[in-house]
Amino acid sequence: FVAACPASPSGQHAPAARSRVLPATPQGSRLFLCAYYSVAALWAGAISAAWSASLSILSRRGAHCRTGSFGNMYQDFSEPLVFPMQAKGQLGAGDGPLGAICTFLDIFFNVSGRGSTIGREVQAGVVTWVTMSYIVVVNPMILSAPLDDGTSPIPFHVACQATCFSAAIASAFVGIAANLPFGLAAGMGLNSYLRYGLVGKLGMSPDAALACCFAQAMLFAVLAMSGIVNFAQGVLPSSLKSSITVAIGVFQAFVGFQLMGLIVKSDATMVGLGDITQPSLCLALTSTVLMAALFVRGTKGATIMGIIFTALASHALGLQDARQSDAASAAAADASAAVGAHVPALLHLDFGAVVEQPQAFMASVFCMLFIVVFDTAGVQHGIGQQAGLLDRDGALPGSKFAYLASAAGTGLGAFMGTSPVIIHNESAAGVQEGGRTGLCAVTTALLFLCSPALVPVIERIPPQATAPCLVLVGALMMGPIRDIDFGDLRLALPAFLTICITPLSYSISAGIFAGIASYFILGFVLRLAEAAERIGDDIGARWQLRRARGRTPCASGGTALPEVYC
Repeated sequence: FVAACPASPSGQHAPAARSRVLPATPQGSRLFLCAYYSVAALWAGAISAAWSASLSILSRRGAHCRTGSFGNMYQDFSEPLVFPMQAKGQLGAGDGPLGAICTFLDIFFNVSGRGSTIGREVQAGVVTWVTMSYIVVVNPMILSAPLDDGTSPIPFHVACQATCFSAAIASAFVGIAANLPFGLAAGMGLNSYLRYGLVGKLGMSPDAALACCFAQAMLFAVLAMSGIVNFAQGVLPSSLKSSITVAIGVFQAFVGFQLMGLIVKSDATMVGLGDITQPSLCLALTSTVLMAALFVRGTKGATIMGIIFTALASHALGLQDARQSDAASAAAADASAAVGAHVPALLHLDFGAVVEQPQAFMASVFCMLFIVVFDTAGVQHGIGQQAGLLDRDGALPGSKFAYLASAAGTGLGAFMGTSPVIIHNESAAGVQEGGRTGLCAVTTALLFLCSPALVPVIERIPPQATAPCLVLVGALMMGPIRDIDFGDLRLALPAFLTICITPLSYSISAGIFAGIASYFILGFVLRLAEAAERIGDDIGARWQLRRARGRTPCASGGTALPEVYC
């Protein structure tokens, strides 16, 4: 934790200049440390309470817990909940406190009911955290990027602490309340929008920009609680939802190709093929093939093994990672930057922009709300489909709490100094590793809680170590494309736009919006055409009837002819 804070020349850690978490005094720093480690103590207390509760459960139900629920939270137990490792003879429910805790976790998260094990869930949580760990360094680098005067709007170590703490709270919330294996953290794109859009282009103060994030979180919570978000997702056809899953997979693979250097920027064609002779690219491609072979053979822990192999090989070969120098320069700039603080309106959030810049404030809030709604809804449906957690109607149980977790993380992150929190598509790596319950998310949350102290270790993980995970997970998310009826253009065009625009625009929300908008616009045009056709047929029939009534039968030579109208 202390290693994440920049040190002054005298050897003491420099206080934050414009800190929303650490006031610019040693006393404020100590107070925050006390508060931070108090939260860690609460986690320890929760574990102790869980152990006590598990002992009570065992005394009432015995080692084999049958149908029922713990605290009436989950009502879907249909099979006996046996401790997963008991069948192997390694540990049983009566093997002391550890066995009691494991049995409690099995019951609380319905691990056995979803066909998983505690070890697999913890392993999946570690994989999720490893693939998401870049956000601990990258997000503070973006938020602390110097302004024109050379000062940082949000100090690097303040943004680092806010990123880790908001991710821990949001991931723990979705794991405990929704029992879903999702990892949440500050979203890429939203952090750039806050730093370069609100602060840089619109000229908002950092406190006003964070107030926009808080207002967006409150609106998102209201929409989630009222069921509007679920209703909007329910009116979409299943083929369009499947295209969202495929689009996220293509986007993940595209990001992975960029991280390993296979796809690079090109001034002529925007993107192009990288230098395939680079050692880092060769190592990443080798790791991709190795991990694919391990996946095919069904090796447990294939993702972690591939990441460890690539990281060790990268350091053994002396390959450089540009992120380390960037993070070091950001931390150095953070230590030397000093910005005059002002008195915030509410706990370091400046809502004065509502009066001073009402148009910019409201536009920023609704823009972030739009991105978060479509991004979160699309990612959680795609990963839920990958995990096989959707119900018969194609809905994800507990999705409302997943939205609330994003809102809670965003609201807390706004107070601490970071951008909005969303469900990361890197959660698909944990699902691929076997994560099916909230225990995976809670494991990720605990690791994020410890991440400020692990920043030097996280920086040692090169991008070519996590890139193969994104590529392989993207390939595995192509399966739902078989559910899209490309013979019906009314469904094929929106699905095609979603799949193509998501990676090309580098925005999941843009791709989802393009697909949804095209679906409803095309449907509206077709309904207008059908209505016009019906109206035309009706007018034609009435006109023919009116002409028929206005004519008389023809006669020739006084002999009546058949009623033939001329």
